[in-house]
Amino acid sequence: MDLEVWGPRMAARNLAIYLRLFGVMFFLLCYAGRMAHGQGSYSKQAVISETGTTIRLVANASRPLTQALDALQQKYGWRVNYEDPQYTSKPDLIDAPGLQDKSSYPNGQHRVPSGGAFVVEFPAASVANVSPDEKKTLQLLIDSYNRSGNPGQFELRENRPEQSFDVVGTAAHDSQGRISQQQVLLDLPITLDAQARTVSDTVDLICQKIAEKSHIKITFGVYPLGLDHATVVVGGKDLTARSYLLRTMESTNRKLCWRLLFDPDSNSYFLNLHQLMVR
Repeated sequence: MDLEVWGPRMAARNLAIYLRLFGVMFFLLCYAGRMAHGQGSYSKQAVISETGTTIRLVANASRPLTQALDALQQKYGWRVNYEDPQYTSKPDLIDAPGLQDKSSYPNGQHRVPSGGAFVVEFPAASVANVSPDEKKTLQLLIDSYNRSGNPGQFELRENRPEQSFDVVGTAAHDSQGRISQQQVLLDLPITLDAQARTVSDTVDLICQKIAEKSHIKITFGVYPLGLDHATVVVGGKDLTARSYLLRTMESTNRKLCWRLLFDPDSNSYFLNLHQLMVR
């Protein structure tokens, strides 16, 4: 890159983008390693099958609920956001086996959520070639998950104007081994000045404001191409971080959803945006 042509500001911006992409790729490689080495029998994706009037979903992953939601989104085009609770207690974590060198991880540990197999059945639509009822299916999915013994407890929230749903992690085991309610980070009230920013800069700022309130680091990770050029104007006073994030995504005129994933090794979050891909 010719810095004299692009100028110092553009050079700094491109350096920041490069460092972000490097960090995100490192996180994704680590996450892939967790999937490969966590329990040795994880599935690459959940499997959905239909027999008569019953649909069966089989997931097996460190985060089986996320895997299940991804499968439902790909099959039916449902727009569902997902948020991890904080996994900090032994019952919710395992030390991923099979790694020869853990020296690069904090405290020499490489921990992952202790998820595993998860199976749920729900009724198919009464009319052929029609998707099942989205809200009822998602609620049944979450209720079944909360009884499954897999880590975390979740609740379903509906975003009516945006025609989307949030699957929100609200509880996990505490240091005493008890299920304990947690603060939901995207429910925190924050203030943003209403001014033109790129989508990526806006989400970055939302993450920074949440971190200031909660003292928990959130890194804006992966997102679709073009969001670092598209401009939006989002602002307000003492609104939830969730509302700013929804408004930002709606301003792009794309069908986006988020994944807020907790990293036990760094005790921090990664916020990723994805564009829905329907089979």
